Amino acid sequence: MNLLLKILLLSTLALGSSAFNDKEDASDNLFCAYETATYYKGVVKTKRFARDKYKHCTISCIVGIECGLTSTAILGMAKEIYDVFGPGNAEIEDLLANFLGLRISRRASVQNLDSCSNACQYYYPISKRI
Repeated sequence: MNLLLKILLLSTLALGSSAFNDKEDASDNLFCAYETATYYKGVVKTKRFARDKYKHCTISCIVGIECGLTSTAILGMAKEIYDVFGPGNAEIEDLLANFLGLRISRRASVQNLDSCSNACQYYYPISKRI
């Protein structure tokens, strides 16, 4: 099964499941997710964390909190599909880290970037800094 097919299959399963118990309203949108992800990508990068999957998890978590789950999931899937055809490196593991970050964002104890970071480090320890 090629990578694009795997991505689409995983995406369909994730969005079609009730795993997130999503109760978003019309304020949830892709523009918010894109702008917020762009901002936090810069914040996480300036902290110089070395682990790619940790970054996927953390950014998905905080964007999910601020913009909602559906738009964040769609944005994450679109990024990996873009990587299939573009200069990036598409990986199923990136999508899994994104979806883990979204699940973490639903926890009552997770309310900001620091709590997202701490929760994601449990699954993706930062072994070294660059």
